[in-house]
Amino acid sequence: MELKFLNYRNELLFACLLMAFTASVVYDTLLIIPMEGLRTVVAAATVACFAAIIILARYPQRVVQPALLAAWPLHLFTICFLGVSWCFHNGAQLGSIIAYTIVAYATYLLVPICLLLDRRLFVGFVKLVAIGSALLALPSFVGAMGINSILGIPLSNKYSYSNFSGIIASGGVFEHPEGHALQMAVGLMCCYYAMRKSGSLWYAICLVMVLAGLIVSQGRGAIFGVAIAVVFCCLPELFRRSRPVFLGSLALCLVFPFLIWPQIGKVPGVSDYLRMERGLSGRDVAWLYAFSLVEEKPWTGHGFETSSELSRQGRKLLRKSGYSGAGTTFHNTFITKAVELGLIAAFSYALLYIVPLVRICKPTDLVLEQQLVRNILVLTLTASLFRDYNIGGVRSTSLMVAVFWGLANLWPLASEFEQAFENSVDHQMLPEDTTEPVSGGLLRILDQRGS
Repeated sequence: MELKFLNYRNELLFACLLMAFTASVVYDTLLIIPMEGLRTVVAAATVACFAAIIILARYPQRVVQPALLAAWPLHLFTICFLGVSWCFHNGAQLGSIIAYTIVAYATYLLVPICLLLDRRLFVGFVKLVAIGSALLALPSFVGAMGINSILGIPLSNKYSYSNFSGIIASGGVFEHPEGHALQMAVGLMCCYYAMRKSGSLWYAICLVMVLAGLIVSQGRGAIFGVAIAVVFCCLPELFRRSRPVFLGSLALCLVFPFLIWPQIGKVPGVSDYLRMERGLSGRDVAWLYAFSLVEEKPWTGHGFETSSELSRQGRKLLRKSGYSGAGTTFHNTFITKAVELGLIAAFSYALLYIVPLVRICKPTDLVLEQQLVRNILVLTLTASLFRDYNIGGVRSTSLMVAVFWGLANLWPLASEFEQAFENSVDHQMLPEDTTEPVSGGLLRILDQRGS
């Protein structure tokens, strides 16, 4: 009963994705941040779930080689990452580096292969993110009312934001409202896809919930990314199919709001909500400080995970400029990589973003799926310019966006992967009753919810 086992395997794969997603959310909660030992256990559980996925997944031989070749940006960055850390930083933070690399390969390569091989698993993952994000929006509504905990679970609230917008910015159970904002933004795209795919009112309700959660978070980078994604959905098809036009338009969209900053500030309510009088909230000063650190060690960097200590050293200057992130990172994924690993490694890391942006323009019959992946790429790239969201991290935001970037990187192979999966199923001589999905399975429940 090979096909029946295949159905069970798909349910187990989805269960592992669910557990990995749940563990990654727990890892990023304010409750668990002080518990270093427990946080390590949760991170290990996330890695274990990915290991189970690798064991359970059946990768057809005809897709493994092209997938490995398509992942050359990840291989290049891994070589630079490990080489710089080992040769110039004496293997410091070796445990974190190994875990980071394992999770990067799992989320950027191995999980995307599974999702491209089985459309049902892909839809299930998207619905998981949609429903999970809607549930995670609920605590942020409580936090926005000035309540700091729910049944002893602390909530992350920024009361100072109410001085501008009149609303307390809340990250719900997440460590920061900005991380909550990206979770809501990705969930928004997934809810919209699930709503269009299934026509279910359930996902329309989820969409409203995550949109409200995004507004409550007041995360400007994520909101900016959603706005750019909406712009691309409204533009003519040429802006999504032509690679030069797409990349050029994306660059223009990233810069354009800053060119019309005074005009935006005159729109009633917008200036206060977006805290425009604070500009980049001191990020410009933090980035200039980071550039001076890059000049000190341009090719080797200062070492993996050293940005928190380096920004802490400049705390007095950075705090004075209004930058609240001193002691964490430099609030720009690529600048942080340049500081920690040097310019060569930072450039190889940037290729993890640039190559998928080029490949997602390939024409396809999977229009809704392509639109979803492209929208998430646009919004996460935008958010990455104002916060740190790393491919390889075990936070839920890092985990989710890495999977979608990996999907985009393998996008030209999507039809070949799907055909390989269909052939592996169609060529089995099995009784007719074994073609039914497993009754009561997690994927089946989601199918019923969407119908």
